[in-house]
Amino acid sequence: MRPVLAAMLAAGAILPVFAAEPAVRAMPAKVYALPSAPLADVLNRFAAESGVVLVFDADQLRGVQSKGLQGKYDVSSGFQALLAESKFEVVMGASGGYMLRARPAPVRDEQAALERRGSHTLSEITVEASTLPTVERLDREMIRNMPAINGDMTSQLKLNPNIQFDESALAAATGGEIAPAEISIHGAKPYQNEILVDGISISNDIDPGNKVTSTSVDQIPGASQALAIDSSILCEIDVKDSNVSAEYGRFTGGVVSATVCSARKKFGGNVSVGYTSSDWSKLYIDPARQEEFENSSSDQLQPRFRKWTYKTTVEARPSEDWGVLMNVVRRKSEIPLKRFSTENANTTTSREVTQTRQQDTLLVKADYTPAGSRHKGEVTMVYAPSSNTYFMENYRDSNYTIDSGGLNLSGKWESRYDLAKLTHQVSYSKNEQSRRSDVDYYRAWRWSDDKNWGDPTRTNPTSGEGARGDIDQEVRTVAYKFGAAFMPFNLGSTKHRVNAGLELRRQDADYERLRDHFYYLTPSNLLTTGNSSRCMMPDGTVDTQACSTTRPLRYTAGQYFGRLMTYRAGKFDVSNNSWAAYAEDEATWRDLSLRVGVRGDRDSLAGGTNFAPRLRLGWQATDPLSLDVGANRYYGRSMFAFALQEKANTLLATQTRTSNLVWGTPVISRPLNRLEDMKSPYDDEFTVGGTYESQALAGPVSLRFTRRTGKDQVVRLVRSGQADCNGGTCYIFSNDGGSVSKDVTLSWSNSRAFKIGDVANRMWVAVNKSDVESNYATYAENYGNAMLRDDLIRYDGRIIRNSERPAENYNRPWTLRIGAMSTWPAQSLTVSNILRIRGGYEKILRNGSYVYEGASLENYEKTRLPQSNAIDTVVNWNPRVYRSQRLDVKLTIENITNQKNKMTVNDTYASYERGRTFALEIGYGF
Repeated sequence: MRPVLAAMLAAGAILPVFAAEPAVRAMPAKVYALPSAPLADVLNRFAAESGVVLVFDADQLRGVQSKGLQGKYDVSSGFQALLAESKFEVVMGASGGYMLRARPAPVRDEQAALERRGSHTLSEITVEASTLPTVERLDREMIRNMPAINGDMTSQLKLNPNIQFDESALAAATGGEIAPAEISIHGAKPYQNEILVDGISISNDIDPGNKVTSTSVDQIPGASQALAIDSSILCEIDVKDSNVSAEYGRFTGGVVSATVCSARKKFGGNVSVGYTSSDWSKLYIDPARQEEFENSSSDQLQPRFRKWTYKTTVEARPSEDWGVLMNVVRRKSEIPLKRFSTENANTTTSREVTQTRQQDTLLVKADYTPAGSRHKGEVTMVYAPSSNTYFMENYRDSNYTIDSGGLNLSGKWESRYDLAKLTHQVSYSKNEQSRRSDVDYYRAWRWSDDKNWGDPTRTNPTSGEGARGDIDQEVRTVAYKFGAAFMPFNLGSTKHRVNAGLELRRQDADYERLRDHFYYLTPSNLLTTGNSSRCMMPDGTVDTQACSTTRPLRYTAGQYFGRLMTYRAGKFDVSNNSWAAYAEDEATWRDLSLRVGVRGDRDSLAGGTNFAPRLRLGWQATDPLSLDVGANRYYGRSMFAFALQEKANTLLATQTRTSNLVWGTPVISRPLNRLEDMKSPYDDEFTVGGTYESQALAGPVSLRFTRRTGKDQVVRLVRSGQADCNGGTCYIFSNDGGSVSKDVTLSWSNSRAFKIGDVANRMWVAVNKSDVESNYATYAENYGNAMLRDDLIRYDGRIIRNSERPAENYNRPWTLRIGAMSTWPAQSLTVSNILRIRGGYEKILRNGSYVYEGASLENYEKTRLPQSNAIDTVVNWNPRVYRSQRLDVKLTIENITNQKNKMTVNDTYASYERGRTFALEIGYGF
């Protein structure tokens, strides 16, 4: 029985019982009304409504129908009724979980049964099933019921103790945004997480760390996720944050692996509409900026917003062998703002303008899983474009659109042989980070009666017009993955499980300015006499683009622009070829296990071959207690931003002129950025922990310490005296960044629902203590010589090295997270709650300089921000309307107690998180 026990333990931490033991235990009877459906679906529904955990292989039940269940049953009689006409039965393990198995063949008498039991030797079997949901692994029910108003994948991870969120994710001032939440795992930068959907990366490889203002001429703001995927299409989200297998690479933080749902019904689907708005949210704003907020003309202050979500899903299984699912989601936000910060009665350009944010997701997934075959396959297509509209504050004709997202297409084929399970996966993706502007010019005029749309009351009044031009950035990726999971084999007294694989990737990235963009600067006074006083150039033509004869306010003559920066149309590209290979052996001997793995990576952008060892030693100290220690290295990935920004400035040509209005010869700019010899950033990890699981605790308790040391992190240096750079100053990408993080986490997840009356309950608890030090924010921030030399600074009255400063974001010193999900089956009602308590943290403020031993040091002070508390709630009601048709009503309430949580502070005002916020979604399933 030893192999069987091990296999069943791996199938979900449930212990089997012998046939002589009772199949199930008696539980209170309840009334059920389960319609006719595939037997697998009916069993899943019965287990959920009765509050028990059932593990089975869905392939066993492929094509088997059930008449459903009507009437009053306890758990035992319910399973018996459902399986009465089948060849299966249910047995219960010692931990309270249930497992489906084939019904034993009948025997003629007791003596024959004894002889059969005594002589039969069971062959080794392997049972596969998804592990139970925990704080690190979310199943479909958790995803469906977790509070996340914007519906993105990373917002669902609030229970994970090793994840910290960007402090601005819940900002009251920008409640209209719908972008996926940025997360840090063990202090790593958000863009150094690997995010997978059905095994294919959706991480942004173009420029994910760039958070420049939207007015940048040649750079487009980016995000860590290339595709903003709606979580409603997902059936599982698994976060791998320590002791990560050698199978995974391209990260220094962690791996977020999501699985897209496959079709389950013969034919069915659902439609839904969701809504929330600023009227449904309490927006806490500092009184010092309340008036500015209410009359905002900036996308950083959003006093009003409306968000709509539209979803449609259709699924079908024409036969038991194959199925197809299609899902369409549109999420849109409308943000009304004023174009100008002040009213101007002389012009109509101060009217209200509505900015929009829009995310679309089109998913098609087809699977081929023939019963009894050793082969199965699936094809997944995800098309997820995002389009956000903006305008430049206090500028007319300044509308522009930021486009991102794109397409992921993958095919996967899995074959099971006696020796190994082989997996092939081919994928193609195309993602963009681009901008479109209304016009091809930018001008900042002095205010005059002719240029009168600005604010004439300012000290130096101006009237601006235009935008920043059209840029396309795109990366196309073709990838192939091969994996071999060999069947376990014995070598002496040890047992081995070997995995190996290969990855090949080709990426082509483009940067293209689609048309010339004219950037006029340096307004100057016209002459008072002669042709040029009338904006007439020597060739007799009149300059209507960059000259005005109308006298500006507080000046004595007309105006003209003396400098023209032309960002010329042009295109350049960068390619990257990369490969990775890994091998891993997990050996077990008695109560010990040792996983030894190594991963090799190489890409042409960084050069060099990196080898990342992955080691984990485990010890099953007692039946409920397991301990492990690990030492691992994780290499991050290269960004195309490093290479693309090196060339962007070479498209710039600058001309100047004097009062004669004749443009001089264009001067072509040298590069502004330079890419030095680069190494791949990496993190070294040491981790030690243990898991204790017993019936008394009703689930596993895990305690873990993880230390990460980040080295060769990419930063952007500012270096002068560089003859090959524009103006003699270069922004140089180098490997001078570093970080250290230490995390202690304690978590508990109950492995089975516990009953209180008729209510089935699940709970999750997680606590973490975190300390993160980092000498840089992102690779897009300028990293000065003081940082490069790791100079002394004065921080909070102490003299320390710059690298010893605590990180300014993703660095809450401790958090407590408690989740609970309660289900009333008879009422078709589920209520979920998440309590999040985040410890106060220190905000670093620059405050002049300090003289220490005759040297002037940069002086930093810390401001203590208080603890933040919030309870988020989801009420999900899905009553049956007719047969399998159901109404689905989902009410989400974030910060239900309306806590006023301070988010950050500067010298002028404080910023807060949103208060109580409601969102409602109504749908219909069939």
